[in-house]
Amino acid sequence: MSRAKLPQLLSHLPHDGLNSRVFQSRWIAKGLPTPSTSPSSLSSACYWDVKSVKRTEEGMKAFGVLYWKGKRVTPETKEFEPIKGGLKYTWETAVMPPLLDPAKLIPKKAGEQVA
Repeated sequence: MSRAKLPQLLSHLPHDGLNSRVFQSRWIAKGLPTPSTSPSSLSSACYWDVKSVKRTEEGMKAFGVLYWKGKRVTPETKEFEPIKGGLKYTWETAVMPPLLDPAKLIPKKAGEQVA
């Protein structure tokens, strides 16, 4: 699991986080079910399903579908909506971004100094 502001987090995911599930870190502290606390049970989790990411001169804007306790909150009439609070809060994803996954880092050779 990785934590960062939303644009930074999405930039570390494949395809800028398209089709990933993200949530605010503070939701865990509030006791809300998230994909990290209940990975097998998305039917009761709170998360954003990222559907579109646009890079702009100011940074990155993300759009998605909000699920709250397993129920879709984004109106059915909308394909997706802007994800709010991307720069205000810390965000997480249940999937470790490949660029940050320690298991995928190249191991140092024996005796090699770590910079």
